Amino acid sequence: MAEIYSNDAKLNDTMELPWLIFTLGENAYAINSKYVNGIEMKPSKITPLPEAPDIYCGLVERRGEVYPLLNMRKTFHFPTIDEEVAAFAETMEQRKKDHLYWIDKLESCVETGEKFNLATDPRLCAFGKWYDNFIAENRGAGLNLKKVEEPHKKLHEMAPEVIELAENGQLDKARKLIAIAREDYVPRVLKVLDEAEHAYRSTFRETVVVLSDGIQMLGLLVDRVLAVDKVTFINGSGNMNLLMQSKFFESVARNDKFDMEILVVNEDELLKLSDVEK
Repeated sequence: MAEIYSNDAKLNDTMELPWLIFTLGENAYAINSKYVNGIEMKPSKITPLPEAPDIYCGLVERRGEVYPLLNMRKTFHFPTIDEEVAAFAETMEQRKKDHLYWIDKLESCVETGEKFNLATDPRLCAFGKWYDNFIAENRGAGLNLKKVEEPHKKLHEMAPEVIELAENGQLDKARKLIAIAREDYVPRVLKVLDEAEHAYRSTFRETVVVLSDGIQMLGLLVDRVLAVDKVTFINGSGNMNLLMQSKFFESVARNDKFDMEILVVNEDELLKLSDVEK
C-alpha cells in the first residue's frame, strides 16, 4: 500500500469515502464527495459579474438558488479553454502554411536546380514533430488528426523521388509527381488540419461541479469529471511543488483506474470564494 503523505485529520478521517475526480487539461484533481451537491453541464445562461475578479464566470441560478461559477482553469492559473482552442487553431493555420510553402519550395528547386533542404521525413517536419507529441499527450483529440497520417507520409516521401528525377534531367516526370501532390496529397493534408481546427473545441466537455457545505454554495467549471471513487493518499513527485505553493491543495493521491497523480483539493478554501466580494 502506498505510504500516506498527510497526517491531517480531515484527510485521514475520509480515506474510505468516495472522491470526485475531475480534470483540467492533463491534470487530475479530487474533491471530497461529501461537499458535492451536484454535477451538471455548463449552463447556457450565466449572469456576468463585471466587477468581480476574472476567475468568476458569473452567477448561475439552480433550483431557485443562485451561486457563483468559478472558472477553475483561471483559478489554478491555466490557460482557459478558449485560449487553448485559439492556440490550437493558430498552430493548425501555421502547419497549413508550412505545407504550402514546402510544396512551393520543392517545385522551385526542381525548376532552378537549387538544393532542396526541407524535411523529407514526415516525422521530422514541424508538423510531424508537433503531431507525435500531441498524440502522446492528448489521445482523445488526437483521433481527429489520424486521417492526416497517410497523405502526409506520401507527400513527404515523394520528395526524394522528385529530387532524383530532377537531378537526372527528367523534369517532366518530376513535375507530374508535384502535380499529383498538389492535386491529391496537399489538399487532403490541409482538409484534415482544417477539420481538426474546427473539431478541437468539441473535445472539451465542460462540466459544473456544485459544492456546498450547507451554508455556502459554489460552482466549479471543470474540463471533465472522470469518476466518483476512492483514492489513496501518497507521497507525490513533481506535484509536491504545487502543494507547497497553493492553499488550494492538501495532498496527493492515486486511483487504481487512472495512471496519474491526483491533487487533493482543499474544499474549505475553495468555498471561501463563494463570497464574490472577497
